[in-house]
Amino acid sequence: MDIPLISVIIPAYNAERWIAEAVRSVQAQTEQSWELILVNDGSTDDTSTIARGIDDPRIKVIDKSNAGVSAARNTGLDNASGTYIAFLDADDAMLSPDSLRVKMNAIRAAKVDWVYSDIWQCDAEMRPVLRETGTDGDVVRKILSGRGIGIPGISSNIMAHRNCFDAGIRFDVNLSNSADQDIALSLASAHTYTRVPEALNGYRVLSGSMSRNIALYQKDHLYLFAKAERNGLLKDRDFLRYAYANAYWAIGGSWWKKAGKPAKAIPWFVKALIRRPTLLLRPFLRTD
Repeated sequence: MDIPLISVIIPAYNAERWIAEAVRSVQAQTEQSWELILVNDGSTDDTSTIARGIDDPRIKVIDKSNAGVSAARNTGLDNASGTYIAFLDADDAMLSPDSLRVKMNAIRAAKVDWVYSDIWQCDAEMRPVLRETGTDGDVVRKILSGRGIGIPGISSNIMAHRNCFDAGIRFDVNLSNSADQDIALSLASAHTYTRVPEALNGYRVLSGSMSRNIALYQKDHLYLFAKAERNGLLKDRDFLRYAYANAYWAIGGSWWKKAGKPAKAIPWFVKALIRRPTLLLRPFLRTD
């Protein structure tokens, strides 16, 4: 097989219900010079069997012991041969058949290193429910501010020139549901990028998703911000206080609203207000 233009990496863990649809959405792309690297992360269901049963020489299935989604994506990167690298989660899909072509052309036209687009938030049947729009501004500050969307559906959205990953960028294996934000911070702080103003892919919102695990969300969020600070992304002291206050407020809000545990929420609200007392006015003034 000739060297493909694009490597699509799909990490998969117990994804037998969704994996065929995800793969078909790649096969349906108008840009056909691709390889699909599906990394089966120790699934205990029929994910690997289903994937291996799809007759397409461009599909490579790698079975490995379970080590988490970041390690699976890194395995995909280590085995990718394309000039461009795209990611897709196993329960998501490329809704537009032009997704790969549009993103690749955007990288070339804008002469940037990586791109992202808008994305559809979908229900369990992959029906679009809400269009999420990425920022045209500073991705790093947008993500760390915690206000609004920097890049929606990061792990099923971004495409990057392989030079970004040849330079050493990888997914942090210490992170789970914040690994997406971390890779976006790594890419945005070191490489040029642009937004494609089209909703090209879709991601499912499932009740059992990692984002519902508040304890994990808290752990990941704190790790993400500590790492960003170590990497010099929070040098502005005013922005640092602002970002941490919003992060603590978000953790508290998650414990309160999603977990229904006010006792766990209140200490985080207090930590947030110490850093930014004006947060009390947010519900009334709709301020940042």
